[in-house]
Amino acid sequence: MKRIIRYLTVIVLMFFCCGICFAEAQLRGYKPVSLAQGTFLKAVSQREISTSTVHAGDLEYFISPVDVFMGESNIIPKNSVYVARIESVVEAVEGINAAMKIRVFKVVTPNEKQYTLDAYLYWNNTTTVGGDLAEVQYYTTMPHYPGTWKKGVLQLVPTSVRYFGKPTVIKAGEEVTFVINKDMKLFPYKDK
Repeated sequence: MKRIIRYLTVIVLMFFCCGICFAEAQLRGYKPVSLAQGTFLKAVSQREISTSTVHAGDLEYFISPVDVFMGESNIIPKNSVYVARIESVVEAVEGINAAMKIRVFKVVTPNEKQYTLDAYLYWNNTTTVGGDLAEVQYYTTMPHYPGTWKKGVLQLVPTSVRYFGKPTVIKAGEEVTFVINKDMKLFPYKDK
């Protein structure tokens, strides 16, 4: 009886060890890769996005123009689709152009795998698209004395009076950049 229990124990352990080895063989090459917070990703806009036509909550789509590699692993393949949502839209006012905030929440690869993503569209060192100052409407003259000149030169200096702001537009086919807000794990892309 003790021999039968020993044989059964050995057989169960063999199956268990073979199962672990088989599972490791199946997962080889599929270890997750981590994209760190602050990573920049390039994309191309699929249509014109203007503050005069979009509303908060609208979905926008961007395409990855190149493969994104981490080491030797292709983590976001070319032609992956970034799905984004317009988070907020601020209309233009006198002196300030319109602004919007676009948040990317999903990546869909060509083989239809989906990954959640937490990123914002990055525009002129900020995550707000637009919102800059409008053009100056009036200039005034002011004397300027460069170096050791005895006679001054009159220069045009902008006043604080500005035109009414313009809508902010991301043109179709324009390359944009996303910045990742928090770490995310992706599995290397396998084209199967």
